[in-house]
Amino acid sequence: MVSVRRIRIYKFIKASNAFLQILTTILLKLCFERRTNKHLFHCKCLMIIMSIFRSYDVRGIYGKDIDENIMKRIGAAFSSMSTETIVVANDMRISSSSLKKAFIDGCNKKIIDCGCVPLGVGMLHAMGKHDYAYITASHMPKEWNGVKFFHKNGIGFGEKENKKIGQLFSTIRVKGRPEVVQENVTKLIDNYRSYVRGKIKISKKIRVVLDCGNGMAGVVAKQLFSDSGFDVEAIYEKLDGTFPNRDPEPSEDELKELRKRSKNADMGIAYDGDGDRMLLVDNLGRKLTPEQSSYLVLLGAVSEKGPIVANVECTRLIDDIAKKIGKKIIRVPVGHTFLMQAVSDNKACFGMEVSGHYTLPYMAPIDDSLMVSIYAAAVLSKQNKKLSEIIDMIKTYPFERVNLECSDEKKFIIINNLTQKFRRKYKNVTTMDGVRVDFPEGWVLIRASNTTPLIRLSVEAEDEKTLKTLKKKFSSTLKEEIMKSKK
Repeated sequence: MVSVRRIRIYKFIKASNAFLQILTTILLKLCFERRTNKHLFHCKCLMIIMSIFRSYDVRGIYGKDIDENIMKRIGAAFSSMSTETIVVANDMRISSSSLKKAFIDGCNKKIIDCGCVPLGVGMLHAMGKHDYAYITASHMPKEWNGVKFFHKNGIGFGEKENKKIGQLFSTIRVKGRPEVVQENVTKLIDNYRSYVRGKIKISKKIRVVLDCGNGMAGVVAKQLFSDSGFDVEAIYEKLDGTFPNRDPEPSEDELKELRKRSKNADMGIAYDGDGDRMLLVDNLGRKLTPEQSSYLVLLGAVSEKGPIVANVECTRLIDDIAKKIGKKIIRVPVGHTFLMQAVSDNKACFGMEVSGHYTLPYMAPIDDSLMVSIYAAAVLSKQNKKLSEIIDMIKTYPFERVNLECSDEKKFIIINNLTQKFRRKYKNVTTMDGVRVDFPEGWVLIRASNTTPLIRLSVEAEDEKTLKTLKKKFSSTLKEEIMKSKK
């Protein structure tokens, strides 16, 4: 029999991810020995905490990991540790509307419901006044959903705060008496457009193609660019939570249509599901890397004071760019919450992640790719060269990322094992986020994804031959470790 006391002891013990996984397994086995409703509820709480309360959001497969009953308790937990008024909005996924209603029903505070709007629209409305909850699974496949939490300063909830919500989830009493104020969506969109328009000045009219991917960017992206004087074309504008035309993660899709159309334009831009990630395409139809995209942005942001913040996955190119424009680089762990916190703490002029998250305090101290993308287009309008020519001016290094499937229960244990092994074998090992090994001719980073059941291997080298050697060696080591964990 699993008592309430044992559950509390379980929550208290967090010495290591490996120990936590083992302890969870034992508790679940004990729990299922007695199948009363009360015990089953506590078992489910344990599984939920382990699977959906992640480092910087709450996320799972709808109907399997997360549903309306679960979301109602999440709402209750969040409202117990948030501002007196909470701003809530949702994306266009099939389950988002009902999950938002359940979330609100669980709250016991004043709720400002912004409806179905891009993440940045609701965040701008909440900025400086209220905490913000956005129902979304961002770039994940259509089956997924969840919620992101943000402080009123625009910085997302960190790992400890999300875990705290997970702890409260299993014990909180749902009072559910929210005072709901329904905002006018059209007014919110107009306010957002007006704010962005006041920040953007272009030197000449350039042609921009937008790929909204049937995601939330379709609500406002085309109008934003038109407002500022761009010649704009948009594809896949219609909101559709099934993502019928391409993957909601732009970097995982070939973007064939956008790349084709961009050849007859000055640039192309693709957005993810909720509009907080973006990918640029040049006039030759080439997908730019996040570092190359950052170079374009920094041609304008160089005049702003402060360093550049980049996560540990970013390539040496961002260091070269920073040196070229006289800026300092500050490295942080992967995750938009770490990025935003570091930008704020260091009064940075710009922040970037390999995943396509960017933040530009000049526009707003929030993680909003729509704002950053239109700023990038405005910078391009002031250049005398084509985007392809600008990008070809900077050196790139051979780089590759490999994703290997690994269960959430095993991935952190594997990283811990590899860390110990590499420390014994190599001199330059860092563990800011995962385990990274640096060599004179390149580097390797192995880290567990915080949002998906994957372990990512990132490799960069001075030349293709070295890249292949490092990739082969470390991918083999990683695969062996994953296989061992399955025995």
